[in-house]
Amino acid sequence: MDVVHPEGREKGPLVALVLALIVLGLGSLYLTWQSIAQQRRIVEDHMVMTGNSILRGVDNNIFRIARTLRIGNQSSTLFRTMTEELFTELAKSDDIEFVTLFNRAGHPIVTSVKKGKHPIFQLPEAVAEDIEPGRAWHVMAEVDKTSVLLSGLQVRSGIAALLGATVPEAPRGLGQGRIGGMGPDMMFDNTQSQVYLVVGLNAEKHMRQFRQYRQAATYQTGYVFLAAVVLWSLAFAYLRRRGASRKLIRLERFQNKLLDNMPDGLVTLAEDGEILAANRSARQLLAPEPDEDAEPAEAESALKGKDTGGKKGEDNPPSPPEIVGTYWQDFDFGLQTNENQPSGPVEWEQFDYQGRQLEILFLPFQEYGGTDAPDQAQKLVLIRDRTQIRSLEEDLNEAKRLAAIGSLAAGVAHEVRNPLSSLRGFAQLFATKLKGQAPLDQYAAAMVQEADRLNRVVTDLLYLARPRQLDPSFIDLAKVGDSLRQLMRFDFEDKLIEPEFDFGPEPVWADPDALRQVLLNLISNSLDAIHGCADCDKPGHIRLVSMRGHKGVWIIVADDGPGMDPSIQDEAFKPFVTGKKTGTGLGLAIVQNIMRAHKGRVIIESEQGQGTEMKLFFPDPTPSADKELES
Repeated sequence: MDVVHPEGREKGPLVALVLALIVLGLGSLYLTWQSIAQQRRIVEDHMVMTGNSILRGVDNNIFRIARTLRIGNQSSTLFRTMTEELFTELAKSDDIEFVTLFNRAGHPIVTSVKKGKHPIFQLPEAVAEDIEPGRAWHVMAEVDKTSVLLSGLQVRSGIAALLGATVPEAPRGLGQGRIGGMGPDMMFDNTQSQVYLVVGLNAEKHMRQFRQYRQAATYQTGYVFLAAVVLWSLAFAYLRRRGASRKLIRLERFQNKLLDNMPDGLVTLAEDGEILAANRSARQLLAPEPDEDAEPAEAESALKGKDTGGKKGEDNPPSPPEIVGTYWQDFDFGLQTNENQPSGPVEWEQFDYQGRQLEILFLPFQEYGGTDAPDQAQKLVLIRDRTQIRSLEEDLNEAKRLAAIGSLAAGVAHEVRNPLSSLRGFAQLFATKLKGQAPLDQYAAAMVQEADRLNRVVTDLLYLARPRQLDPSFIDLAKVGDSLRQLMRFDFEDKLIEPEFDFGPEPVWADPDALRQVLLNLISNSLDAIHGCADCDKPGHIRLVSMRGHKGVWIIVADDGPGMDPSIQDEAFKPFVTGKKTGTGLGLAIVQNIMRAHKGRVIIESEQGQGTEMKLFFPDPTPSADKELES
């Protein structure tokens, strides 16, 4: 009895805990990121406020200096000197890196930095074009590996004029008393100029505090994640520990399923040869079910006009009989097997058993007791079925033989057909010219007939050797019967044959052209056999029936001819073997080739004076073939 463990219910709380930890970690990460971003905004806002205050103060001081100056030729020089002194004094503060008046190209005009050491400042395009005069702007930058807040604004046009910078042209009427193209009223004009005041505020102190806060927040988040990972690891370690106790049970179940479903048989024998255990394959091999492809009992009854009722148990074949408790010696090969452990390497022994080719191998069954001494009284027996391998070997040999025939047929078709056509043409001409001139006309007619027979041999050789590309589908046999009846109507009437088509409702999985070719060959053989039988009652009978078998459909072609010669029956499927005087010996070889291509089989049952039955088995399609058909 299998014990069901509530493993899913045990995993549920742990999985919920792990998910909660993940959500907690992600939430902590999100809140930390938001807090860091908020802190950075606060720091930047504070620096902007400080930078804006300093910038406005410097701008006002410059404006006061400009107002105190009298307009004259020395005003520009004096203004530069006083402004530079102001900038230098301001730059001595720890909070201010530099104060500079830049032109539009980014070159300093007046600066607190020593000459040659000031970098060229590139104004942002938005600042140079979109910011109106008097409005401050702020940009974070790095100067000499130091974080600096750049605060700037565009100075008044009058100050730009004092510095000698280019200013817009003044309106007419304002030209009296101006200096450098600028009148005294332009000193306080706020129109756009080409000079920018930039103050570099040292942001290291503020950013250092921000970095410390960010580091602390990152460590805090890392601790939360580390705790989550540790708890997660502990939870899964707990699950693994709980699952380890069930691995042996799962392994045992797997081994049992493996032994029950392995293709090779496995039997455990006691010391006296009693079978102690056997898997399903061993039961199937030693006490086999009826052959899946064997002819069903309905076939015999259908040919005799009896009804057995048919398909009971078809979809649910019975389980193989139990062999546990029987003795190994009770089997046909039991006394022939070498059960003793050989001194050299183990070898497989081969036996024929109920139509199967079996290979058997004996191995000691080692059981360790309290003394750790192996007990070799019991034995393991491995059994494998080589029947299919033998069939494949026969098919391979047949394929090699057909390949040789194919090479021969290709050469014959190339070398014989062209001259044969010429010979037949001349023979036909002679038969026409010599008509009525016995015996020359008979000779000419015989030449034409023999040329036609030789051409049929070449055609059959090519058809036999050509690889078949099947396109199977489900075929309604009733329609096939109607087609064959119409096609061979004159042959039946000419030879006084009464055909009987008794196809069942079950469709057959086959290639339509190949199926017609098989049935035409078999019907032609039956016609020749009945027509060539002088002692048989006329008219003869040919009957075609079908019925459902196990995993396939049987089609039987039977006639009441003289039967097949036993010496020919065993080799009837070999090329050029025939019992007919005019036959090529390739018809049944072609039939077998087509049936093998369908993975089916053909069986001959014939007795002298009792007629012949050709039984064809067409297996059902595999699941992969069904999927291809649906697609």
